Amino acid sequence: MGELVNRFSYSPSQGTMFRSCPRQYWFSRYGSWEGWERDAPVLNREAYRLKKLSNRYLWTGNRVHETLRGVLEAFRKGAIPEPARVREQLLETLRKDFRDSRENPRGTLAPKGKVVLIEHDDPSQAITDAEWRPIVDRALDSVSGFFRSEAFRIIRECGPGSLVRNDSELESMTATAGDYPFPVFVTIDAAIDTPDGLLILDWKTGKPDRSDGHAKQLGLYALFAQKVLNVPPERIRFAPVYLAYTPEMLSVEAVTPGLLETVASEIAREAGNILSRIDDPDRGEARMERFPVTDNPSACRNCSFQSLCTEKPLRKTRR
Repeated sequence: MGELVNRFSYSPSQGTMFRSCPRQYWFSRYGSWEGWERDAPVLNREAYRLKKLSNRYLWTGNRVHETLRGVLEAFRKGAIPEPARVREQLLETLRKDFRDSRENPRGTLAPKGKVVLIEHDDPSQAITDAEWRPIVDRALDSVSGFFRSEAFRIIRECGPGSLVRNDSELESMTATAGDYPFPVFVTIDAAIDTPDGLLILDWKTGKPDRSDGHAKQLGLYALFAQKVLNVPPERIRFAPVYLAYTPEMLSVEAVTPGLLETVASEIAREAGNILSRIDDPDRGEARMERFPVTDNPSACRNCSFQSLCTEKPLRKTRR
């Protein structure tokens, strides 16, 4: 087996993490590297363990995505599962995850295939029993919302053969920052071949985004569709689906060449910013001190690496 190398790559989640806190990005990409080895330094080993933790929002969001992937796989094979049964199965899965996480000894690596939540592992991030309920309810509402959504109506109308992508593959395209080429990884929740072209859907379990954040994320998926799937921009549309809030509404947006150019330039700019802090992007060599801690205390709230972070952002005092 060849040497496993931590070569630079980019993804929407990594970009979000870097913007939130460069130090968190360093812990995730570089501080945790080779932390699975028995003789790894203490910091790497602990960073790797913390990286494997989830939080209540990621946990439920991931389980909803897995559930919808299963529903659409069944639909592709000609069957539509009973919504009540799908909801019940999700609840059973969440309950098992919760028990496994709560019973996992604090400070130990999550067993393979098990979910361990930071709210159980870190006493400072613990929440009350009453605070867990809305999180689970929203996940269940997201599944119910999917079955009555406008998006699912369109999928049914177009038929099983129209499902081009179904959140099942981590795929990549090549981008460049300066003269440096690197892979950009994406996973598309759903892409449908409709009479009007390719419709890219993104499942959202959170509240509707009033900013243009979803346009940038979906614009990246549209860029992938153009570069890898060879779909002309005028044949690509996209829409976020807010499953637990407004599933009956579908705000479809057309893709323009200008949007694709903006997305491509933003990837190059952000990747270039990250690369400027990395000593050797081909061998994964990067020093922690070149990735400063955020100056926004709220960004620390759901960070898994708080216990390793010796620098804290200063809280701004009100005048």
